[in-house]
Amino acid sequence: MNHQNYFKSVKVFISNNLSLRAPQRKAHKKLKESFESGNLSHKIIVLPTGTGKTGVIGLAPYEISDGRVLVITPSLIIREGISDDFDTRTPFNFWTQRNVIINDENLPVVYRYAGYSSPADKKRVLKYLNNANIVIANIHKVYNPQSEKSLVNILDKDFFDMIIIDEAHHSAAESWLKTLEHFNAKKIVKLTATPFRSDDKELEGEIVYEYSMADAIKDGYIKNLTVEDYTNEKLTFVVDGKEVDKETALELMDKNWVTRSVAYSRECSKTIVDMSLKVLSEKRRLGNAHHQIIAVACSIDHAEQIKELYENAGYSAAYVTSDRPEESEKAIIEFKKGQIDVLVNVNMLGEGFDHPNISIAAIFRPFRTLAPYAQFIGRALRKIQDNNPIEDIDNVAHVIYHKELDLDDLWDYYTGQKQKAKRKIILEREYDNEIQRSFDVGEVRTDGSIVKTTRDFLSDGIGLKYKKTIQQVIEQRESELKTTAQKMKEAGISEEQIEEFIKLQKRKMEEEIDIKRNRLREELIREELHEAHKENIMNLVEALFEETGLDPKGTELPSRSSAPIYRSAGTNDAYIMKYINFTLKQKLKRGIDEWETYDFEEARRLLPTIIQALKNKIKGKEHENE
Repeated sequence: MNHQNYFKSVKVFISNNLSLRAPQRKAHKKLKESFESGNLSHKIIVLPTGTGKTGVIGLAPYEISDGRVLVITPSLIIREGISDDFDTRTPFNFWTQRNVIINDENLPVVYRYAGYSSPADKKRVLKYLNNANIVIANIHKVYNPQSEKSLVNILDKDFFDMIIIDEAHHSAAESWLKTLEHFNAKKIVKLTATPFRSDDKELEGEIVYEYSMADAIKDGYIKNLTVEDYTNEKLTFVVDGKEVDKETALELMDKNWVTRSVAYSRECSKTIVDMSLKVLSEKRRLGNAHHQIIAVACSIDHAEQIKELYENAGYSAAYVTSDRPEESEKAIIEFKKGQIDVLVNVNMLGEGFDHPNISIAAIFRPFRTLAPYAQFIGRALRKIQDNNPIEDIDNVAHVIYHKELDLDDLWDYYTGQKQKAKRKIILEREYDNEIQRSFDVGEVRTDGSIVKTTRDFLSDGIGLKYKKTIQQVIEQRESELKTTAQKMKEAGISEEQIEEFIKLQKRKMEEEIDIKRNRLREELIREELHEAHKENIMNLVEALFEETGLDPKGTELPSRSSAPIYRSAGTNDAYIMKYINFTLKQKLKRGIDEWETYDFEEARRLLPTIIQALKNKIKGKEHENE
């Protein structure tokens, strides 16, 4: 398929594909809408680590790009991770695994650019580049003033239509800017877990979709987080040969000097080593996973000291740094195999390093800004899925550091996210309870017994039915094809004829799946509209509680109401859900189970007014006499 129209002509299954995560589908929808609006500003998608950022990269070009796509990664580790997911030579590639592309003939041509060794090799590489739909490259292979082999030196300005930048908080660096200056790509997409650069300035561009860490925790995509900081009962500093306390050290020196001194103190480091190992031992003993520690150090000498402290305690440890690539690569492989308990890193594994068994992040260095701190914590957030994990043990990440490293302000960011997640879980429960109560309940007498049924739109199973239907068709046809191909082989039919037959059948399978997909699509669209409606309410109400300071489990609102329907709510959050549901039902003249597509749109328009009315009630501006 010609690269000029590949992404817009190939048949893909994205918008209602339940094999994809909701944030992935929503990010693609928002990206497409933004480009279709004619606004060609840089597009930013914010997704926390572990929520499917690589998948969004794989979806981003489809239905949007008019030509080749360049995916730029900041490091070798990230590039190889993305390349593995996008390796179309195996059935485990992202597009096949997630049913985005049913027919293998339509998979993209992906090329990982790693340079070339000779003029003849350059000719071969250019052929691969020209034939590719997607090119993946490390930033140092894209732009490097010292190398004539970088992509900006061998490709013309119009070679790519879309450039996707992974870990985009790096994109203010000169190499990234020079890349965007060279290529005339009309569509620039930036993905990041943190929408700010290392200097805390915002990224250039428009945030088209942001999935918060609070939502990722609430929805169960990433581990929950807890922090433990430690200090010693008596802490003294040596200044000009004299022992002084912390306050005196701060007066004589400064905060940076104090935090650096704590970081390099062997005694302080041993405290963190001991405490992190205590947590590790407990999690391994009580959980169902082989938990491991990732640590961060100030320098190579410092990393060696921390490695030695862990080894002295009887645990295996290694350190990684970009200064020793071969040894570091070996250590990473052993760590991923579970052969090393602790991996200490120096400015190397701040991002793009995915390993679910990392459940403890041990900090041995001060962080001055949020971006690198957030990136490091992110390494411990990927959820453990295998071996029947115990959620409250295996899928809780522990951040451990010395109190005098002065990291509390940075932790407040995460605390806020965690509190939001807790509030949203409570609100979601109240929403579901209220919706469930609002539906009609049917009773049928059979042989003297009463059977009670409750219709709940959100759990009526259409999503699961949809996914299973598509999957069953695929599995059934694959099985039939395999059997037929074997019979053809036994009958002496050539491999070429068999292969052509399989391709023809796969094209037919794609058409059959399309028919089944369209039958279920209307129901699924309605369910997704309901889910979007629910999410909108969650966000508005959560913001309402945050702005007003009202306790969700307080009783002010129901106790002040004279209407029995609201007094019976019991708590503020139940009152608010009841008020929203009842008001919408009155305005739209029917309950949510009877809503059409336009009703969901009207509800979205009405909600801000309803929330303002609730705000007035909370502030006491409106007397209760419903």
